[in-house]
Parts: sequence; structure tokens; C-alpha cells
Amino acid sequence: VLARSGAGLVGLLVVGGAMVWMVWQAMQKAYTLGDLALFYQAFNQGQGLMRTLLENVGRIYSDSLYLGNLFEFLELEPEVVEPVPAIAMAAEPPGDIHFRGVTFRYPDSERYALRDFELSITAAEMVAVVGSNGAGKTTLLKLLCRFYDPERGSIELDGVDLRGLSLEGLRQSITVLFQEPVRYQDTVADNIAMGDIAGEPGREAIEEASRAAGADAVIDRLPLGYDTQLGRWFEEGTDLSVGEWQRLALARAFLRQAPIIALDEPTSAMDSWAEIDWMGRFRELVKCRTAVIITHRFTTAMHADTIHVMDEGQVIESGSHQELLALGGRYARSWKAQMKERGS
Repeated sequence: VLARSGAGLVGLLVVGGAMVWMVWQAMQKAYTLGDLALFYQAFNQGQGLMRTLLENVGRIYSDSLYLGNLFEFLELEPEVVEPVPAIAMAAEPPGDIHFRGVTFRYPDSERYALRDFELSITAAEMVAVVGSNGAGKTTLLKLLCRFYDPERGSIELDGVDLRGLSLEGLRQSITVLFQEPVRYQDTVADNIAMGDIAGEPGREAIEEASRAAGADAVIDRLPLGYDTQLGRWFEEGTDLSVGEWQRLALARAFLRQAPIIALDEPTSAMDSWAEIDWMGRFRELVKCRTAVIITHRFTTAMHADTIHVMDEGQVIESGSHQELLALGGRYARSWKAQMKERGS
């Protein structure tokens, strides 16, 4: 802003100086009025060309900075790599998950997200992880999906360190639903089909998954049903609310049928009625599967088999909803405060 103001001031001074010079030349009768008019017109055109030239130079400089950052990014070597040799995922669904002494901090950060972290999740168990912002909850999911590797310790799936498993096999075994689902600028059917690209699902499978997730009620209200274009990038595109996008994300999960399901704030944009319906459908989805839910809502967490309460990168309480209420600790106090707030 200051640079633009300075450039404008310089331009104003130049025009003012030129006007003064022309008036002085007219008073000295060095040039005719026609000569001065021609000079003024040429001066204005030249000033416009110079302004355009400088603006283009500025754009070129800005683009060069962007391209420099892009090429620098493309030259980065991935730190999470395929192990050699890689252990293939077992044919049967994976079982127990163990975080053993996991210590981790994000790149360029001095603060540890997890330090000597311990957690065990039994196969086919539905687990909820609750805690304040910055407690390390979402970091668990990122490490489980092997977006990052821990600095120390290990994460084991059926006793095998994730760093020894095939990356493709591991990630095909996990369905992840984040708080803000990915909004593909495509039709409803193709948005749901993104849940299982490798399987190339047909329309019947897509519709069955949407009914199981309760997304069919949303789709029925759209102008072209499953063929409705979503997003605003194209003409006649239709956008959805965050809660409706979360319904489509759940349909993707039903379609994918992965043995491990990880969710980060899945009901954050839903009202109480929608949350109850969504959780009922989710319980149906995770039968005989392992589910990990990261949530701030205790009305969501209470449906889990086991609830883990985190604080500053550590689990400080564990148990069922009723067990934690009877304990009278952090979870019980937070539950009472949340229920009081919902009732007010």
C-alpha cells in the first residue's frame, strides 16, 4: 500500500512538473498552443505505456518468486518412503493397534505434539479420543496413516511397525474422514465414488452406500440427483452445507469398506438430531471394524466402547462413558459443563 501511494505521488509530481513547464513555454512563446497540446497528448500516452511496463515487470517478478517456491517444493525429498523390502498387509483384516513410546514434533517446530505416548486399541473396537485443542489428538491420525514418522518409538499394527509395511497396502486399509471433507468439483455420484477409486464402483453400489449413510435424503433434493454438478467452479454447480458434505463423506466410507476407520470431528457441523442419526449409521458401518474418532463433542464420544482423554500429548484417563463419569475426573467435569451449555 505504501509503495502504491509513493508511486502515485511521484506520478502526480511528474504530471505537475510537465504542466508547469508547458505553461512556462507558452508564456515565453517558445511553442504554439498546438505544439503544447501535441506534447501533452504524447506525454500522457508515454506515461500510460510506462505504467503498464512497470506493472508487467512487477507481475513477472511476483511470478518468478512463485515459480522459485514451486521448484523448491518439487525438489524436496519425501521423508516417509516405501520400506525395502516392504511387508505386505495380511489377507485378513488388521487387528490391534499399539502406540509404543511415540515421541513426535512437526517439522520446524520445537514443541512436542506427543512425548513417550502410549495407547492400545483392540481390533474391532470403537475408540473416541477427546481433549482440548493442541492435546495431540489429530496427530494420532496423521501418524496412523503414516503421513509422518515418529522421532522415537513405534506404531504397530498386529505387532508389525508401520514403517515396515507397504505404504499402499497400509493406506488402502484405512478410511479417513476429516472435519472438512474434500469437496470435489464433480457430480454427486463421482464424489461418492472417490471413496473407492481402485474398485471402480458402479451406480448401484454408490446408491447403496448413500442410503446407508443417510445421504440419499440430501441427494433427492438436488435438481439432477446423483448427476448434479457440485461446487461453484462450473455453471449450474450446486454447493452443499458442511453437514451435507459430511454425509457424502460418510457415504464414501461405506463404499470403501476399509477395516480401519479414522475420523476427525465428524459431526462438528451437525445439529443434535442429525448427530444422533449419523452416529447410528456409523455404528452400523464399523461393525467388526476398528474405529478411532477424534472429537470435542462428548455426545459423540459417549457412543464409543472406550474413551481416551488426552492432555499435553498424554492419555490421562481411559474408560467407558459411565466409567469416566463415575471417576469424577477431567471427562466428568467437562461432560457436566457441556451438558449445562447445551441445556442453556
